[in-house]
Amino acid sequence: MTNKLMVTLFAAGLLASGCATVQKSDSNVLQGTWKGYEVGRATDGTCRLVISGNTLDYRGASANDWCKGTFTLREDTTPKQLVGVMSECDDPQYVGKTVHAIYRIDADTLTLAGSEPGSAEVPAGFDASGCRKLVLKKQ
Repeated sequence: MTNKLMVTLFAAGLLASGCATVQKSDSNVLQGTWKGYEVGRATDGTCRLVISGNTLDYRGASANDWCKGTFTLREDTTPKQLVGVMSECDDPQYVGKTVHAIYRIDADTLTLAGSEPGSAEVPAGFDASGCRKLVLKKQ
């Protein structure tokens, strides 16, 4: 009887605390290939972002716009943040540099706005000056 009571109380406490519903991490949603464009970029064409685990591979609309790296998410901020470290890049000065970006996911659309690699600044918003903004659709 005591064991049944304890199990029942534990289950009731779990339900009351909201732990009964597990929220999906954005990390799971981000996995895969995203294609789209860079807002305000003079070069026409499609850019691509492939996310696998905590690694990313970005290819811009031009052949000399690419990078690879690792990232972590800060889902507890508003807007949510992505903090990356570049391991490879078309511009060697950025290798090893940290990139701060904000992101939002709306259904199958990912919007990213990132500061220049090496800057400690997190973009103030998606239309902040001096940052690159990507709008991508899940493939």
